[in-house]
Formats: sequence, structure tokens, C-alpha cells
Amino acid sequence: MGIFEVFYAILSDYQLMLIMVLAVVLGLLVGIIPGLGGSVALALLIPLTFSLSPEAAIVLLISAYGTVTYGGGITAILLNTPGDASAAATTFDGYPLAKQGKAGQAITVAVLASALGGILGFVVLWMILPAARQLILAFTYPDFFMLAVFGLTVIAVVTQGNMFKGLVSALLGFMLAFIGTDPIMGSPRFTFGSFELWDGLNLVPVIIGLFALTEAFQLFYQKASISGHYDPKIKGIMEGFRVFFRHKMLFLRSAGMGIFLGMIPGVGGAVAQFIAYGSAVQTSKTPEKFGKGAIEGVLAPEAANDSKEGGAMLPTLAFGIPGSAAMAVLIGGLIMHGMAPGPEMMTTSLDMTYFIIAAAILSKIIALPVSLMAGPRLAIFTRVPGTLMAPGIVAIAFVGAYAVSGSYLDVWVAFVFGVVGICMKRFGFSRIALIIALVLGGLVEQSYHQTISAFGSPVAFFNRGISLTLFVLTLLSLAWPWIRQTSFIRKLG
Repeated sequence: MGIFEVFYAILSDYQLMLIMVLAVVLGLLVGIIPGLGGSVALALLIPLTFSLSPEAAIVLLISAYGTVTYGGGITAILLNTPGDASAAATTFDGYPLAKQGKAGQAITVAVLASALGGILGFVVLWMILPAARQLILAFTYPDFFMLAVFGLTVIAVVTQGNMFKGLVSALLGFMLAFIGTDPIMGSPRFTFGSFELWDGLNLVPVIIGLFALTEAFQLFYQKASISGHYDPKIKGIMEGFRVFFRHKMLFLRSAGMGIFLGMIPGVGGAVAQFIAYGSAVQTSKTPEKFGKGAIEGVLAPEAANDSKEGGAMLPTLAFGIPGSAAMAVLIGGLIMHGMAPGPEMMTTSLDMTYFIIAAAILSKIIALPVSLMAGPRLAIFTRVPGTLMAPGIVAIAFVGAYAVSGSYLDVWVAFVFGVVGICMKRFGFSRIALIIALVLGGLVEQSYHQTISAFGSPVAFFNRGISLTLFVLTLLSLAWPWIRQTSFIRKLG
């Protein structure tokens, strides 16, 4: 059975379609709650699939999971609180747009980028299935290291206004990334006797503190609404459509990055978002607007965040290797229903593989109008007075921090970083640089040690095609602002 026959089989089954619609709504609601990411949504829903057929279970899990990212982007824009770590980069420009009264436009662009990026990701997955094995196995430790270093070039771009303070912020982020267990010796570092810190800092509570709590405190102090004025009309939806299609090439480039990075197990959505965000900054004609309310800063990370799921599904289905934390939970759900992800999914169970892809694409299509109807209308919250909004944001932030792992330590982490965020904003240090370094620091350290252990020499970073290409791209990214300025000067001359 081909994929088009699978599409028809799903569409003609009203029970599967009803399950899909309900799962889409449920996924959107779960995504809006900070701390409950896609992996949590899948873990909560798997027990509900015990009495369902394998097909119905797949539809329920895939549809709910695919919509969680929409809700995470909405809260990142409205409240400066990402639904999970993979929506962190959306806060950089999404919340400033909300403060400018453009929340409806930003949410529309985010939803369009997420939906179309997700659809494109799964279409590409379907097309490249025959060549999957060679593509996945091409990456190894030196390539991961260079990929992380390439992602760190974003810091140089976002801190052009004050490079010294940006580097200080990045170094602080690196220090925080080293909290936990040493990857070589296995001994705890900077844990201060707390067993809960052996796995390191959870990213979501840190982001919640640095961004959500910081802005909530400022809102309460200023006694103004997020957007600064009240307007009962919901606007910006049609403008969001126009802006999205005006930047269609940025969308395609960001979605392509997300698909490619999603195929690499362990990279994750946060890394894909930051690399897509950095690429958008470096290729923009107005890079100075990023971090202050550039719509490209919403489009690029959201496109990469959802398109990566198609890529992450590839190692999950082809080898049983989870491309992300959520994919690991999904593997458990598939095994529970008698499906074993691995080479069999590419051969004897190819029909079921097509069924998964078709269900994912259809759920994205259904989620698009649902999110477009609900999301922009939530922009009304940006016009609620700050004295009323701030306590609500603080409450949601603390609940979200606790929900990540059910630990009160995460609540304290969010509070501490709320205070740190206030100080950083007051004295002009870059919170964005700190988060980027925190996200990529662990990958840099781990892949470096793995490379030295496996290859015995740092030369391995430069004698492989992929790692050498990424190194050259890193140098070009750092030199690009100067090259562009030089070219512009020559043109004037």
C-alpha cells in the first residue's frame, strides 16, 4: 500500500479523524502549559492507548505530539515563557513583538511556520526513506563538536552592541552547562551536595527565570500592559500571512536546517532553533532589529522546530534510535502496540511507516486552522494591565518550572534566574548569549571528549569532510558581517 492509499484510508475512517481532531486540540492545550513538552504529552497519553488499535494509537500520539510545539510558541510570544526548551529562541523576538502590539501577527507567522515546516519535514522524510541509512550514519563525534561550535557563532552576532558583556554572558552559560556529572570521570561537578543537580540544570526553569519572571517583575513595576495599550480588536492575522510569504525563502532555508539537524540523534530542537535563528540574523539586511522585534526571528526558529520532527522520525523508524526525547517515548508506545522500530519498519512494516507519516501530515493540516483560529485571539492577554498580568505570569512560570520534573529545586532555579535576569537586563548583559551557551555547552564538551577518546588526536576535527565543512561555515559566519560591510563599501565606491 502506497502513502496515497494510506491518506485515503485515514480520511475515510471517521473514528480516526475524530481521534485526530481531539488529539490536536489536546496537544495545543498541553503545549500552552509551560514545562509540558512533547515528551510529557506522549507519556501522559500512552496509557490511554491501551484499549485502542495500533492505528488509532498512532493517530492519537502523533497528532497530539505534533501540535504541542504550536502552544509552546504561543506562550513564548505572549508571556515570554516557552512551552518547552525547543521554543526558547522564539522568545527573543516574539515577546518584543507582543510588546509592540503585534502579538497577532507574530502568532500567525509562528503557526504558519510550524505547520508548513512540519508538513515539509514529513514529506521530505517520505521522499528520502530509501537513502536513510547512509545519511544517518555519516555523522560522528567530530561532526557533533563542529556543529555545536557553528551554533555558538550566533553569540557573536546577537552581542554586536557590546561584545565584552556578550562574552561574559556566554562564559557564564558555559559554566552553568558544566553543572552535573563529568562525562569522563563520572564525578559530580558544581552540585554542592545536591543529588538533583547530578543531571545538570533543566533548561526550561532557567529560561522561565531569565525571561518570564524577569519580564513579569518589570510589568508589575511599570504597571503597564505587555503591549503598552489596550485595543479590543484582534488584528495582525492577515498581515502575518503577508509577512510569512514575503520571507518564504527564509522559511525554506530554516525548515531545511531543521530537517537535517533532526536526523542527527541527540541534537534536539533547541539546537536546531538556535542555528536557524543565527542563520536568519546573519543573512538579514537588518540584523540590528533581532532581539528587538524582528518577525524573521519568530519565523526561522519555529520553522526549524517543527520541520526537525520529520528528520527526528528517520533514525527513530529506521534504526530504533530516538532522534529526540519525545521520539524515545514514542518508541515505547510503538513497542507496546507490537511495532518494533528498526530495519523492519523500512521493509516488512513499510505500510505502518507510511501510516505514521500520513497521520503526522494530516494532523499538521488539521492543526493549522485550529491554531490560527485560537492562537491570535489569545493576543488579548497582552493588553491586560501589568498589575493583573504579572501575578498570573509568575504563577504559570512556577507551575511550569515544577512540571518539568516534579522537583521543587526547579522552582528555586527559576526564582534565582529571575533575579539574575533582572540584574543582567539592568546592566546590559545578554540573556540570549547565556542561554545559547548553556544549550550548546554540554554538546561541545561531550563531543570533544568522545572525539579525543575515539580518535586520539584533535586532528580528527579537521580530517573529515563534514566537520571540516562545518568549520569553514563557522569561519564564514564570523566573517560575514565584515564581508558584507566591505562589499557594501566597495559598491558605494
